[in-house]
Amino acid sequence: MLHEYKVHNAQVIFRGDYGVDELIDVLEGNRKYLRCIYLYNKVDNISIEEVDQIARRKFSIPISCELAVGFEMLLKKIWDTLGLTRIYTKKRGCPPDFDDPIILSKHRGGTSIEDSLSQIHKVSILLFHI
Repeated sequence: MLHEYKVHNAQVIFRGDYGVDELIDVLEGNRKYLRCIYLYNKVDNISIEEVDQIARRKFSIPISCELAVGFEMLLKKIWDTLGLTRIYTKKRGCPPDFDDPIILSKHRGGTSIEDSLSQIHKVSILLFHI
């Protein structure tokens, strides 16, 4: 297969359970995989054992809209999967504004103080540590 992509001398190491399709995606370099969460609704119609089995799967969340079950778990999984962080700002002498946080993502620009300032002001900022 590597010969078809004009790769004649290479050492290929798989650090996971990947198939031929993922190898082709890497060789072509034009595909990007996105994080996802599998959401299973209407779990009130199945047994507890089946709900437990779904809940143990990676990136899977069982919910029931009718019984309003699982929404907290879904919200937590979204924040964890996307790597989101809330930053609360405040003016000098005033309490923090907890109504309108800045949301930062570790996958889009980072979550440090320097990253938050550069995203707000759209300039490169040097922070000096005293």
